[in-house]
Amino acid sequence: MRGSLVSALPGFQVASALYMAWCLARLAVNTPYPAMVVLTESMVPAFHPGDVIFLWNRTELIQIGDIPVIWFEADPLPMVHRALSIAHGEEGHQLIRTKGDNNDVDDVSLYPPGQKFVYRRQIIGLVRGYLPFVGLFTIHVGKVQWLREIILMGLLASIMLGKGKARPAGIRAHRSEH
Repeated sequence: MRGSLVSALPGFQVASALYMAWCLARLAVNTPYPAMVVLTESMVPAFHPGDVIFLWNRTELIQIGDIPVIWFEADPLPMVHRALSIAHGEEGHQLIRTKGDNNDVDDVSLYPPGQKFVYRRQIIGLVRGYLPFVGLFTIHVGKVQWLREIILMGLLASIMLGKGKARPAGIRAHRSEH
């Protein structure tokens, strides 16, 4: 049992390092989701399904042409569309209307009932960069349940069966001195 746990340690170290990097990225860009995968064609030609977008949420005011990522409380997924127009409310708050680059009409019909604009508090970040098609794998894995399970089992098996195969640099097998 102890040998299995020791052999799994490098995998846990990698997972821990990735998790810490994600947490640091969240703090650095001030959003719970520093990177996301585009799922639809609503922003073609700017973004395509499978593009990974990188968010930044340290900009107070939204400008026309910015690409905010909007997440309404009742929706399971966010919306990534361009700021089409901006008005100001009674207290000076920005009222933002959005539209997908590949859509014919603005997004008012996608907003919560009775809402005609997006409020800044509903924006979880602005798109500041992207990597094309890098997220296609996650889209396909998300669509095929059994594929996700096979990948997870394969990773677990490689960690558990890899015991004794390789040792980190500088670690030698312990020999008895008798």
